[in-house]
Amino acid sequence: MTAPATPGPALEGQVLRLLTRLGSDATLVVGPDRRVVWASPNAAQILGPEGSPTEPLEGRSLSQVLQDPRAGELVGRALAEEAVQRGEIGHQGWRRVLRAVVAPLAAADHGTLAVVILSDITHERRLGRAHQDLIANLSHDLRTPLASLTLLAETLNGAARDDPEATRLFAGRIAAEADRLHGLVAGILDLARIEAGVEEPTLTEVDLLELAHEVVAALSPQAERRQVRVEVQGSAVTASADQPRLSRALSSVLDNAIKFSHHGGVVQLEVGPGGGGPRVAVRDQGRGISAATMARIFDRFYSGDRSRSVPGSGLGLTIAKEAVELQGGAIEVSSTPGEGTEVVISLRAPSPPGG
Repeated sequence: MTAPATPGPALEGQVLRLLTRLGSDATLVVGPDRRVVWASPNAAQILGPEGSPTEPLEGRSLSQVLQDPRAGELVGRALAEEAVQRGEIGHQGWRRVLRAVVAPLAAADHGTLAVVILSDITHERRLGRAHQDLIANLSHDLRTPLASLTLLAETLNGAARDDPEATRLFAGRIAAEADRLHGLVAGILDLARIEAGVEEPTLTEVDLLELAHEVVAALSPQAERRQVRVEVQGSAVTASADQPRLSRALSSVLDNAIKFSHHGGVVQLEVGPGGGGPRVAVRDQGRGISAATMARIFDRFYSGDRSRSVPGSGLGLTIAKEAVELQGGAIEVSSTPGEGTEVVISLRAPSPPGG
């Protein structure tokens, strides 16, 4: 049996060049003077500002390519100790996080060089922080109704036990808090099932105007506590939708609008036909959303500028978006800081008879 041929230096070089061109990591070779001797073909694009023309990195100092001084420290240790060094560095003002692996490389013509491999782990770090935020926010969201349920139950067992009117009042509040807990848990489970691809929508003809009035009625206690007036406008129109999911999506959007409205403000729900089909628009007169937050408004567990003073799980708009898109619709958000926000849910029109 003939032994397999051993790849020669030429083939190995071709494979290396292909990997550095196709890979998602940027590779730099840095000299003892901390200048870039060689950069992988994708390095300038990966490390350069997004949307800006890329310039060759060869010949530039490492501090020009990577402003974080820890990059130079890793290279210095790798060369001094002749050992692999690992660490994380910030890039572009910490808007991005890079994992750096630096290894010494002995080169006959250049002395000892440093090979720097950079991986963008920004998304991983954001996801990690998002999960931490989720735990904190869900703990708050769950603790509040649970504390209320405990207090109400203790009151019913104590001072209000023999008072029929108080019993009815507190029983109603217990039911409302239980519904709040049920909605939170149902939303999380629904999002998990949708993202797992195991959920199919049950589409029926839904009267959007009637649904809007039902959602407003359900959230009227929140609106009253915030002293926010909620108005329903428009005309009756039907859509092909999954009513329970659409109801939860619209409730999430309206709940946000109420939370972030000023006391005495007005939230409008406008129902009617749109350019592409039936739609519901929710408008508030709150503080609005900054451009930086808008870019991540639908991210799971993300809490931006709007939510710093109003606790929440960061799942409301994510659940709404997933639920609306599952039934063939779309959701869009527009906002002007200081003036308010509009969320538009567009849906499909019912199929004509026999269609």
